[in-house]
Amino acid sequence: MAVTLAFMATAVCSVIAAGIGHHWAAPVRWGLVALAWVAGAGLIVYSYMLAISLAAMLFGQVDHWGSLLTRAAGATAGVLTLACAVAEQRRVRRACLHCARVHGRSPERRTDPTPRWAYLAAYVAIAGCGARVTALVLDSITAHKPLPFAPGSPFGIFVALLILAGTLLPLALVHRFGRIWPRWVVPLAGRHVPRWLVLGPAFFVGAGLAGYFGVAGMTAWLLGKGNLAQAPVWKVSMEMFGYTLWGLGLLAAAMAYYGVTRPECPSPGLAIPRTSP
Repeated sequence: MAVTLAFMATAVCSVIAAGIGHHWAAPVRWGLVALAWVAGAGLIVYSYMLAISLAAMLFGQVDHWGSLLTRAAGATAGVLTLACAVAEQRRVRRACLHCARVHGRSPERRTDPTPRWAYLAAYVAIAGCGARVTALVLDSITAHKPLPFAPGSPFGIFVALLILAGTLLPLALVHRFGRIWPRWVVPLAGRHVPRWLVLGPAFFVGAGLAGYFGVAGMTAWLLGKGNLAQAPVWKVSMEMFGYTLWGLGLLAAAMAYYGVTRPECPSPGLAIPRTSP
């Protein structure tokens, strides 16, 4: 599977980079874009353990370095393939040369309203986080274990970061405070929030959760592999669906944030010229 995805990514990116398809018909070029998206996303999903490995490193649990480097290479190749897909997609859409917007159909500045579907995605992510934390608390209560919020403990810190990634991060993706520093942040009030300060964690956490739990976890659960088959159904359901919705919601809201926070266009209306077939 990985070899097939890598071969597809190499072939598609070669065609796009060489400009071979610039004179092809629009439907064919859209097909090329779709293949690039599938190959890039597939490589990232295939490397879903990268996020878990990096998170484990923060707590001193170093993974096998060979596996870590392989996952990092797969994720990097996936990101580069998606970059090729986006570049070709902009050309097919005849987006602006300076800001990549399709003027008249894309948000023009950070103060423009967030699309409604992005709000829905953000609150789906929050709901997914809520389901996962609820399952964690219920599991502690039913097993007569301490609640997982002990201050100062490594796991307590992990849970606190988990909750922040499931509440503050989705809200920052769709609300104004995630784009422009609010008044109470005195030194920075009114300035633009660096977009990758929000986008980086959103894409990283969203892709990690969607890949690890939405793909690998769901597959293992349906096939009855590992310890998932012996765990209570309510617990596994809340964990798997919670994490999956959380990850997908973050990714969708991040895409909207990416569009809204593009730098303002210095030459509105300058589109990529249409090439003759």
